[in-house]
Amino acid sequence: MNHRVISLKYRPQDFDELTGQSHVVLSLKGAIKSGRIGHAFLFAGPRGVGKTTAARIFAKSLNCIEGPTVHPCQKCQSCREIAFSRSIDVVEIDGASNRGIDEIRNLREAVQYSPLYCKYKVYIIDEVHMLTNEAFNALLKTLEEPPPSVVFVFATTNPVKIPQTILSRCERFIFKRLSVKEISARLKSIAQKEGVSITEKALHYTAVRADGSVRDGESILEQLISFVEGTITEEDVFKLIGFLSGSFYSDLLEKIVLKRDADVLVALNQGIEDGADPVEIYRGLVDYLRAALLVHSGMPGEFLDLGDEDICKVKKMSLDRHEIMRMLEVLLNAEDSIKRSMNTRIALELVFFQLLTVLEGPPAKQNGGNPGNIKEAILRVLQVQIPKLAALIQGSAVTADGAYVCISVKDDFAKSTLMSNQGVLQTILKKLLNRDVSIRVVVANEKKANNLEETIRALFDGEEVR
Repeated sequence: MNHRVISLKYRPQDFDELTGQSHVVLSLKGAIKSGRIGHAFLFAGPRGVGKTTAARIFAKSLNCIEGPTVHPCQKCQSCREIAFSRSIDVVEIDGASNRGIDEIRNLREAVQYSPLYCKYKVYIIDEVHMLTNEAFNALLKTLEEPPPSVVFVFATTNPVKIPQTILSRCERFIFKRLSVKEISARLKSIAQKEGVSITEKALHYTAVRADGSVRDGESILEQLISFVEGTITEEDVFKLIGFLSGSFYSDLLEKIVLKRDADVLVALNQGIEDGADPVEIYRGLVDYLRAALLVHSGMPGEFLDLGDEDICKVKKMSLDRHEIMRMLEVLLNAEDSIKRSMNTRIALELVFFQLLTVLEGPPAKQNGGNPGNIKEAILRVLQVQIPKLAALIQGSAVTADGAYVCISVKDDFAKSTLMSNQGVLQTILKKLLNRDVSIRVVVANEKKANNLEETIRALFDGEEVR
């Protein structure tokens, strides 16, 4: 017998076998039981969460010899033909390759004929958002007045691209991204049926890598079964798919906090040599810091993609909430440059140098709130957050005097720009100095330009005029 991949071999054949979509199942079952079956349904959600599978089960429920029923028998001719995509009356169409007006015209003509063997003729159009505007317009009339025995099921990962005229004629069902626990439980059940031994940590990391998609998780499990002899461990998952554990990111962050520049770069490049893509390392660090921020905010562990051991490590990290937020800002600001870079490794190394810089203690804390060089402290923050302002500060003189910080700039343009961003500068200075401050921005040659004003002031104060 030919080998069948896991995603097809264990594809759900009944509503009760669908993973994580109980809200959709409940609604579809209610429609079938009450006999209130619409003529157009839209299944929207991420990839690999069961949209097309649910459409097939719905078609089976409508056309089963015992139906319409919420529990198709799986034995009658209709159920068997639908299960193996051989039914004449249940037509699956790929919207990406049949997106033109001619294909939709052919569909409109075929719709007029009654089903040959089944009670309903069901059209399942996958990735329906790929249809052209002309094709949608051609489909619109059929959706307005379809034959009584025809049901359309549209599946899409991008519902915003579907015209409102189409959406308004469909019953919409939103399929959710599955949690790590739901995917882990599904993969564990499949592994038991296949007689495969796999550790809980390996299941967890496989589910994390699946990123909410059951199908992705099943594909990874298929690879692991072929790749590993004996028990599948988390190390096998890391080797196969270039995925890095939470321990890698916690150790990396600890090296960043301790300012061990060389060790940070060694760890980063070792991860890349072990098979992890630089972009994946970037995403993993962002996800880990996000989880750390949520843990520090009191978020329950059930909503995080971390195991219990990783959560404990996060709680023990020597990073406070503000430092985590600053690191996330650096990473998110660098996202486009990393993705577009011709050499992602160098781009990522540069970002890590910025992380090392952003965590340097500001002079305000080192000198009891009385910094020796306030200009350098401001520049550290602005170079990460607002490079344009950093360029203006770089060419200016900055002094702190009590409740005031004076910035002496070269021209009126620099003065106007800094004054328009006064609120941002005050926020940065408050964090650096641990107190509220006022900002004065002056042009360096203003003193010479105001000789008359200086003369009047000197005469009024009884001073000698120079």
